[in-house]
Amino acid sequence: MPLAYEPVRQVRGPATLNWLRHFFLERLTTPGRVLFAIGVVVTAASAVTLAAKMYFVFCSLASIALLSLPMARLARVPLEVDLHMASRATCGATTRAVVQLKNSSRRRAVDLGFALDGLPEQLKAEPLMAGSLEPGEKRELVFQVELKRRGYYQIRGLRQETWFPFGVWRDLYLHRQPHTLLVYPRFSPLVSLDIPVGRRYQPGGVALSSHTGDSTEFLGVRDFRPGDSIRNIHWKSWGRVGQPVVKEFQEEFFCKIALVLDTFLPAGSGETYREDFEAILSTAAAIADHLSHTEYIVDLFAAGPDLYTLEAGRNLAHLDNVLDVLACLEPSFEEPFERVAPVLTEHLSTITTVIFIMLDWDGARERMVRVVQDHGPAVKTILVRKSVSSLDPASAEQPITILTPDEVARGVDAL
Repeated sequence: MPLAYEPVRQVRGPATLNWLRHFFLERLTTPGRVLFAIGVVVTAASAVTLAAKMYFVFCSLASIALLSLPMARLARVPLEVDLHMASRATCGATTRAVVQLKNSSRRRAVDLGFALDGLPEQLKAEPLMAGSLEPGEKRELVFQVELKRRGYYQIRGLRQETWFPFGVWRDLYLHRQPHTLLVYPRFSPLVSLDIPVGRRYQPGGVALSSHTGDSTEFLGVRDFRPGDSIRNIHWKSWGRVGQPVVKEFQEEFFCKIALVLDTFLPAGSGETYREDFEAILSTAAAIADHLSHTEYIVDLFAAGPDLYTLEAGRNLAHLDNVLDVLACLEPSFEEPFERVAPVLTEHLSTITTVIFIMLDWDGARERMVRVVQDHGPAVKTILVRKSVSSLDPASAEQPITILTPDEVARGVDAL
């Protein structure tokens, strides 16, 4: 019988209530819940009356229920399922989950429906009806998954369902195909980024860096040493002196930028500053995206209860690595700045510019910025906040760029 597909609702609670909700909301379809309610009324009525008609109705409903369970289970046909889905996507967008189905059995699969299992509330994908699948038939289903919130999610697999024969009982089977999905912060690409950049000498260069940017200067030749690259061998000199000789270059200068992300929120604030927090992640993503197209080396520091560090740029890491960190970050409710500052200063000897993205402007944050300035790097501070900050940003020693979450959501062209 034709039946409109309804999503299975995910419920939580005490074990007994959870089982009852699972039975009522997941196993029974809408017509099944209607029949269940009628059955409760008929059972109550038959307990206080001797009318034969009432017992006939009761027996009819009981027969439907008793037949639905075993027949739905017997009608289940094992299908071959292959789920394909992107592992990374951006918040606010829609990603596709493609499912390849194949009926390798000799039986016809009927009244089929499919849904992604383990989908959290932050992701939304409408279930799909597949009707019937003939023996040997292949079919492709495409789920459109709406990404409502940034984060790290795990999808258990694909749920196969059938309502055969009466459409009142839902037989469930889970095809376990675990899949992880990283949802990046939503951001708009920057057109320009104005940052004060100095240069500091990087002793020995940076391992695995690309050779674009500042060109190396040829200084001369020297004897080959163990560990030298064969690409630097000076073949003419080798032929002249009769032993390996390598070219020697002046070491490179790099522009190294530290991106320091503030994740500290007042204890007990809950979701009060969630919009601000998501906005600073979007701002950090936009800056990292802009810097990924340059020859800068970027150190990402997320100032939370732990200090997350990642070096990217010049082939050291891809933009995806930075966005992976931003996708998983959560607010810190313990003030971390006294612990973060000493760790940050260890890296300042090679850093030319520090970009702070702040959730507030107060004494602790002002002291951390001053410590960085005292060590020599240029500093750019961005404050993202909807309400008034603890201290007046106008009193800061250097200008502070102030943004609101609404401005970040609309997209900022230049910083």
